[in-house]
Amino acid sequence: MGAFFKNKRSGNSGFTFTANAQFWAAMVCLPLFYGCYSSNLVSVQNLSSQYQSQYRYLHPEFYVYHVSDSVSRVYYKVNRSELLYIRRNSPDSFSARASINCRVTTSYEASVLLDSATTVLSLESPSNGDKKFSYGSFPLRLNAGNDYLLTITTTDLMSRKSDVEYVPVDKSTPFGEDNFLVTKQPGGEVLFKGYSDTALQLNVKCSRQTNRLFVNYYKRDFALAAPPFSEYQLQPFRYKGDSSFIIYPDSAGAYHIQMPPKGYYHLVYDTSTHQGCTLFRFPPYYPTVGVAAEMVGPLRYITSSQEYSNISSATDTKKAVEAFWLNLANGSEDRARDLIRIYYNRVEDANRYFTSYLEGWKTDRGMIFLIFGPPSVVYRSSGSETWTYGEDKNFMAISFTFEKTNNPFTSNDYSLQRQAQFRNIWYNSVDIWRQGRVY
Repeated sequence: MGAFFKNKRSGNSGFTFTANAQFWAAMVCLPLFYGCYSSNLVSVQNLSSQYQSQYRYLHPEFYVYHVSDSVSRVYYKVNRSELLYIRRNSPDSFSARASINCRVTTSYEASVLLDSATTVLSLESPSNGDKKFSYGSFPLRLNAGNDYLLTITTTDLMSRKSDVEYVPVDKSTPFGEDNFLVTKQPGGEVLFKGYSDTALQLNVKCSRQTNRLFVNYYKRDFALAAPPFSEYQLQPFRYKGDSSFIIYPDSAGAYHIQMPPKGYYHLVYDTSTHQGCTLFRFPPYYPTVGVAAEMVGPLRYITSSQEYSNISSATDTKKAVEAFWLNLANGSEDRARDLIRIYYNRVEDANRYFTSYLEGWKTDRGMIFLIFGPPSVVYRSSGSETWTYGEDKNFMAISFTFEKTNNPFTSNDYSLQRQAQFRNIWYNSVDIWRQGRVY
């Protein structure tokens, strides 16, 4: 009868495994190996913290530009005031240290590490004349013809607080947005978000040599998201611009363009493809809600048609908005202030997280975020996001699935899988808001 293992006396004392022992050892270790493998997959991790602003202490920004077919460069922007400064040798000397670690895989579902890079920032305490942000860049080995996912962890080495960003990179085509480096002028700061709320003068550098760029200008008003239960069909997009023109490079190969007063520019190498770089112009103070007029639109989710019409046409917009919230709060000014603060904080967070070709609060994810708040559980794959409110896999929980849309203007466009069963939960949630309570 075979034993699991036996003591074999030889020059080296110890145990040797029989075939049976090797088999059972493999069976025991397999779940451990699988656990280690699966834990490295971003697609099985709960990413709900990505949408919980109260737990995010650092807000770095990143921008990828393909320098060549084999090298890409990651530009970063770190808010120096968010770091902890420690006193050094001199009584008046304070310094901070932060690290940026970047891991490269092919997707949310992949665990194989293709490349990595780490950079450490050593910063002196900023004085009044110093810049608020620290800028820099580092190279990565990314071969053309593939898609990638960058998992970038920024850590304050003094406070030990960190932030994780997931940055999809498209190097499958030479015409995509990562082949354009857009910088503000003067100064040369990278346009990290791809949008502006002012009439910026921009420089555009291309990774491919070209003697001209074709520009389509779109000045369109897009409707906000339809309710999650509606039988909503996406309408085909009319790609022909409202106007178009051509820009040419200067002697250094850079293109110059000024942000439009409203709408967006779409820059392409070739008119036969829709892939290119898009520059969006949003309202003043975006992504924050800086003027009373911008407070009206997000109310459409929780108002009747008549209420919304009255607020929109009011002579004093600010007063009309405040009166609406005061009415929901049954005349309590304190409760009205809380409702306003929470609702419009969600509007601003939606703008930061979900901006695509339209303001974040108008998107499908923005709509759900405004009414239901940050989800408890978020799973993200290369093609979709699933949000759960309640405990994961609990039959009482409600889940929304958003499918990633192939949109040449933005890589951040997701469409909700609408279902008739969402009707009751939607109206119940809206009704809670209308009772002067936060959902």
